[in-house]
Amino acid sequence: MLKRVKLGLLKIDKLFFKGKIKAYYSRNFKYKGKAYKLTKDLYFPPHTSANKNVRMGAVGELLAIGGDLSTDRMIHALKNGIYPMFFNNEPILWWTSEIRCVLFPKDIHISKNIRSLIRKNNFFITVDKTFDDVVRACSESRQDYTWLNPERMALSFKLHKLGVAHSIEVWQDEKLVGGLFGIALGSCWFGDSMFARVSNTSKLAMVALTLRLEEMNFFVEDCGFWPTDHLKSMGAVIIPREEFLEILERSIQTPDIIDNWSNLFVNWDLRLAAEKHIANEHQS
Repeated sequence: MLKRVKLGLLKIDKLFFKGKIKAYYSRNFKYKGKAYKLTKDLYFPPHTSANKNVRMGAVGELLAIGGDLSTDRMIHALKNGIYPMFFNNEPILWWTSEIRCVLFPKDIHISKNIRSLIRKNNFFITVDKTFDDVVRACSESRQDYTWLNPERMALSFKLHKLGVAHSIEVWQDEKLVGGLFGIALGSCWFGDSMFARVSNTSKLAMVALTLRLEEMNFFVEDCGFWPTDHLKSMGAVIIPREEFLEILERSIQTPDIIDNWSNLFVNWDLRLAAEKHIANEHQS
């Protein structure tokens, strides 16, 4: 009975109020009392205080609600293994997880398909040439349902201007056909999102970035909460939160390794780097 009433109300809201009632409920009541409410202070509660009953996917746990999307808060959150993820018409939601998907650069696996792309040499890779376009491309296919909403995009643009967020672009015939973006702190890379307009170009961007990070002695790449088959096929592994936080603490204490990201691939040969990595992989 209650389910039918709810469905009826949602239908009326959609037909006559354009979903405004649902949006108001989501912003103001849906998460009320379900997690710590942030203040202006740059503080997050302990990970163990997360609400295990409010999930993001199978493993994400709601840790805190509200606050703001300032660059200072975002950097503070990342340094503590916390990530914002929320959809349109929701308050800002901050998440943790009992597991973490990570990739140690030395363990990157280069598939036969990517090896073939590298050998053909039909693509050109740059860094930070068109950051805004990469972020927009990452969000375009998801439209209104993406976590990469206008607020998160605006934050990414601000972090890029600070020199913290960076993009990897893949070009073919002067067209942007793939890429990714993320955030670098110390010797840790926090992957945000990727896109491909030509098959495997997002993977090509990730392989190129990871090989270069390996050479620059980056310690770890944070791949988020979701241990997808795609990530695992590239060498990512699942570790407990406690181990991840220990790794993260060591990594962010490292002084920033790369001074000029835009020159990351200048005078660098992706094919030679890939061959060297594959040879080392076979020897180990």
